[in-house]
Amino acid sequence: MENILIVLVSTFLAALFFGLQLSAPKRTLIIAPLLGIFGYFVYLYTNNLTDSEYSAAFFGTLAACMPAELFARIIKTPATVIIFISVIPLVPGVMLYQTMLYFAENNFNAGAYEITRTLIYSGAMAIAITISTMFGKHLFAPLIKLINEKKLRNKNL
Repeated sequence: MENILIVLVSTFLAALFFGLQLSAPKRTLIIAPLLGIFGYFVYLYTNNLTDSEYSAAFFGTLAACMPAELFARIIKTPATVIIFISVIPLVPGVMLYQTMLYFAENNFNAGAYEITRTLIYSGAMAIAITISTMFGKHLFAPLIKLINEKKLRNKNL
């Protein structure tokens, strides 16, 4: 229990400080790290369930980005601002570091394996971001527009 609490707090702080470093709007600095925690939690759960870090990266990124698209439309900010901050806990930094380390040590077989892992992992994240953006533009945007039009009509009555 204590270990998971440390992971969740550090995930929140990592995303929060990344958002502060990017000078993100203040209204996004709570939502985006919370979505980062949610995405990381889904990543951990999926990774334990399937033993596939690639599907875990896909579903964790999707879990962070889909609500980010919705919240971006609600608080009227670009979705990329929230998405960039919320996926930071899932970025394969250790894999990239290991890749460079293997190549620096002239261990080309391990380096080639590690770079392949990193590219597949990053590709899974990119596909999830693309899917969430498509849903955001083609599903959430018209839905929010419809809700706003109904509010405006009710207000004018």
